[in-house]
Amino acid sequence: MSTPTQTPLAADLVSALAADTDAPAPAEVLLGPLTGPARVRADESGAGRGLAVLFWCGSVHVLAYDVAHERDGGCPRCLAWFLTRNVDSAEAAFEEPSEAGSAGAVRSHALWQQVGPALRTVVTRTAALLLRETSPAGTLATVDRADGAVRRGHVPPRTGCPARRAATARTTLAFGSAPELLEKSGTTLRARRPLPPTITTDYLGPHSLFREPLADLDGPLPQAQVGLPLGNGVLEPGIGRSRSFAKSRRTAVLEGLERHTGFCHQPAEGTVEASLAELGDRAVDPRTLGYHSAEQYARDDFPWAPLGPAESVEWVPITPLGDGPARYLPEVALSWVRRAGTRKPFFYDTSNGFALGQSHEEATLHGLFEIVERDAFLLTWYRRLLLPELALGPADGDIRELMERVEVVTGFRVRLFWATLDIEVPVVLALAQRDADSGPCTLVSTAAGLYPRAAAESAIFEVSARVASIRHVFDDDPVHRERLAKDFDSLVDMDDHSLLGALPQSREWFAFLTSPDRPEMSLASAAAEAPEFDTLDKDLDYVRAQIEAAGSHAYAADVTTPELHRSGLVCTRSFVPGCLPMTFGHATRRLEGLPRLHSGALPYASQLLAGQSPADVPPHPFA
Repeated sequence: MSTPTQTPLAADLVSALAADTDAPAPAEVLLGPLTGPARVRADESGAGRGLAVLFWCGSVHVLAYDVAHERDGGCPRCLAWFLTRNVDSAEAAFEEPSEAGSAGAVRSHALWQQVGPALRTVVTRTAALLLRETSPAGTLATVDRADGAVRRGHVPPRTGCPARRAATARTTLAFGSAPELLEKSGTTLRARRPLPPTITTDYLGPHSLFREPLADLDGPLPQAQVGLPLGNGVLEPGIGRSRSFAKSRRTAVLEGLERHTGFCHQPAEGTVEASLAELGDRAVDPRTLGYHSAEQYARDDFPWAPLGPAESVEWVPITPLGDGPARYLPEVALSWVRRAGTRKPFFYDTSNGFALGQSHEEATLHGLFEIVERDAFLLTWYRRLLLPELALGPADGDIRELMERVEVVTGFRVRLFWATLDIEVPVVLALAQRDADSGPCTLVSTAAGLYPRAAAESAIFEVSARVASIRHVFDDDPVHRERLAKDFDSLVDMDDHSLLGALPQSREWFAFLTSPDRPEMSLASAAAEAPEFDTLDKDLDYVRAQIEAAGSHAYAADVTTPELHRSGLVCTRSFVPGCLPMTFGHATRRLEGLPRLHSGALPYASQLLAGQSPADVPPHPFA
């Protein structure tokens, strides 16, 4: 009796998919281990819907993707990078799919056989369902090999994926968005059109950008956090603070996406190589963004270098707000993350001015709010400005309730100050203090917006989060605390600034704010003067006008990545020459090229002592 010829088990998958007449035939099918699958089916088009069945860590990942990688969804390489990256490496190995008859194909067939007939049936039906649904590129179904449970998700496209055709990005902005993107949601400064309902789940999990979602259950107000794994072992945080954990989680994901853009590089259209002298008025001089001093640049170990007088560098076009042609900004100054193999950056930088939105108008508006807020805080700190304290009235019950909640839970009393300076965009400073001889005593934060009550609420959220955080870590390293107090140059990161400012011996640094003869104004009167516009482009025009009235100009660049496109989001970075940049690390302050830091009319009196300059002021406590 003859023995029947055995059909390779991988063919069961291809045959079953072909037999499903309701499902379109995939352009290619990949099967095997996550980082080295075999191509078990392919047509000659090199385009269309692909299907990957990939084995990794006790699960089978079934991914529908675009073979040409032209649509906004992740591919098998993207999935492999997300699943295998860890704190030791920002990159992940991925072998080119092996072809039939190769050792890789044999290995893939063996894996498929090992899962057993029941699980093969689940995987095959799941794969057919993804094809039948014509699921968006990047749709993922993860099948647990232990119990056959299926979990759905989405793999975002990864900026820098080798499978994507290299494309240049446009850094200039296209203002004039569709009306539905500019209409405001009530009295908020966000678009009326809702964000995708899956905005949180699409980017959370091992198959996507963010790991380790956290919720603060001990703090006075709901706070959530997500972590973006970096190659240096750090989880870059995205943090959300609001009145609900659901909204805080969504905000944390959005902030994480904003942070992510800083780690991505896309070649820009219209790049030119020239010197500052050659570009002349067409350039934004990086020195006007805040420079280090000559003494700082002269240090042997200083990782930044100024632009040379005749040095030729790459410049990218950015958009001025208002009228006028595009201006040029050094490409190295566009991102806050240094790329390997490039020229030293001009200065230490942070994510100041980055913001997300559903339109360029919305994103740029919020980027400008961040710049104005931090500029107002740093001017207040370095020039020791005597700000008015905000008095609450009958209409401010919600604000008072938030402040009382913080005090009841933490013991810190919150006070609000009006920090709106020469750029007449509302800024509120929140000061949280408690009387004690040990433990953390003082923290501070700020927020900006067109609506003073909303800015006050946001400032309270921010300072309450710092209070909750500092209470947990204050006693972790007493030696480090004392080192900060004795040697300001030992401050390195953001947490060092708030920790130093929270020390009992630092309480006197804040006396200029709490002086008994400080002025006072009502929050209600500030709110009554707030402008009312019905669209975000009008809000943006108003903020631009306030910046120009103070003698400055605003610019913005598009830094949107493919990960954002698929959710209908854009990211811009805004620049306002002359505004003080936020920095962390006392030895890396940027205090040069900023005339308003040393002179110029501000609405509130400076309490700097005779002969004292901003450079003599202790490190700022902002975090």
